[in-house]
Amino acid sequence: MSTSNRWHGRSVARGREGSAGCRLIAGIALLSMASHVSAQATVQLYGIVDDALTFTTNANGGRAWAQTSGVGQSDRWGLRGVEPLGSGWRAVFRLENGFTLNDGRFSQGGLEFGRQAFVGLASDRLGTLTFGRQYDFMSTNLTQFSAGTVTPSVFAFHLGDLDRLGAERLDNSVRYVTPVLGGLQLGVLYSFGGQPGNFVANSAVALGATYSHGAFSAGAAYVGIHNYTEAFGIGTTVLGTQLVGTRPQGLLSPFQVFDKLSVSGIGAGYQWGPAFLHGLFTLVDFRQKGASASLRTAEGGVRYSVTHALSLAGSYAYSKLGQAHWNQIVAGIDYSLSKRTDIYCNAVVLRASSGVRAQLFTLPAANSNSQTVVSLGMRHLF
Repeated sequence: MSTSNRWHGRSVARGREGSAGCRLIAGIALLSMASHVSAQATVQLYGIVDDALTFTTNANGGRAWAQTSGVGQSDRWGLRGVEPLGSGWRAVFRLENGFTLNDGRFSQGGLEFGRQAFVGLASDRLGTLTFGRQYDFMSTNLTQFSAGTVTPSVFAFHLGDLDRLGAERLDNSVRYVTPVLGGLQLGVLYSFGGQPGNFVANSAVALGATYSHGAFSAGAAYVGIHNYTEAFGIGTTVLGTQLVGTRPQGLLSPFQVFDKLSVSGIGAGYQWGPAFLHGLFTLVDFRQKGASASLRTAEGGVRYSVTHALSLAGSYAYSKLGQAHWNQIVAGIDYSLSKRTDIYCNAVVLRASSGVRAQLFTLPAANSNSQTVVSLGMRHLF
């Protein structure tokens, strides 16, 4: 090989080496940029799996043993994301699916993301604005003061969950909450009905407020829903409409529609050493063909942390609708195996006035005025 050819070969080799070096540097730069982007925008997968053995003393007249999904907390999985946009702004979204663990089916009527589905913008200075299928403020502002959450037991929520403490949603909604200022946060929501020629039909308006200072916390909420559909029974008649659910899961057959349902409530809690004291009052107003009826519920209770892992809870609730009234007693014990896994045992007793069929939330109505359910379950969060 001539000298020129030898130098030409070396030149080509150096050119290849230089090209490879450039690609390596470019690759490192791209990886660095990708790492920077991923550190800014985050998407989190989360969920709850919960299952329990339950015994009911009176369901359609008979005792019932069952394996029940989501007694302590409803089964779910979801995705939530945040992307900083600069100047203190963030894009946020959440997609949350509900399911029943024992058969793998979708909850919320078979909707893929029936628990929550929304997208929006958030700012520490200006608040958060979101659009989609979302909770109203009865659940987000008051459920932490309810036995259904504190115990925990889905059966401990009030009659038919008419006061919406068990996490009810509104479709086609726009929701805004302010930043927390001096412990106070306010919120407003509007749900579009979407009926041509009638702006009010199927629409809803909700308002809410929360306040916290040290060991004290409180919340208030209101929601008014036009053309409201009730799915769960409460064991009695309201404005001539029979609300006795005898189908599995306490569902009505068929569902009943009211011209309007207005719900309001106020609740508070105080952490007194190892004891959390909680109380709330809710008012449900039914409107149908110019007539109205009101369901009032007052509840109080305590959760006591015996150790960092073991807690005891108890509560009492009284509800009244016209001449009918109900007494509900809840007791429970919860033991944490880890930060994300716990086991629980609870009992809920409901006794109604004479002539009213007792019906705990999500259970078929009893054939008498008394019903009790006992649950032993396990919950895991991820």
